[in-house]
Amino acid sequence: MNPIRVVVIDRNDITRKGVEGIVGDAGELFEVLTTFARLREVDRYFKEQGDDVDVVILDDQTIHPKEVTNLVTTCYQRFREMGVIVMSQRRQSAYIQDVMRWGNASFILKNGDVQEQLLRALQLISSKYPFISPAAFKLMNCGTPATLDPQDWDVLRLTEQGLRAQAISDILGISRKTVYRVRAGSSSGWG
Repeated sequence: MNPIRVVVIDRNDITRKGVEGIVGDAGELFEVLTTFARLREVDRYFKEQGDDVDVVILDDQTIHPKEVTNLVTTCYQRFREMGVIVMSQRRQSAYIQDVMRWGNASFILKNGDVQEQLLRALQLISSKYPFISPAAFKLMNCGTPATLDPQDWDVLRLTEQGLRAQAISDILGISRKTVYRVRAGSSSGWG
């Protein structure tokens, strides 16, 4: 049986090497093909060798949520057989749902035994089953009020810069109605 071929993306050298070590210690079932410190380096690699990758492990510590969901979406659309495991400290239910929306994604909330969860996620995603850590699952199902999603943050950031609704809708490619909804929600106290 061929090993599951893994790519690791993590800006932090220590955690990147730690993830690489966890995968390496899992035995001959898994093989780390390469590691990347930056997300932008991955695109060229995928163009050349994307079909050789079975699983991508991404620590999203320094990556914007939109970039993470774009990566998950791209992997799903271009490489249907490739799985993505996102390791995160972000506790927003909407973000977790955005990552998990695609059948090829798994999500680990970094608390507790990350090593055990990562190995479990690797086993499941390599068999084409998603994984969500228990803590992330609780966040998705706790019934807490909705938090701002990345698009909402972009609307508020541009509003703070003094842009009008039409300019914001043009920049973000959304309707003015959406801009007004985000502004109204923000002034009523959510977020």
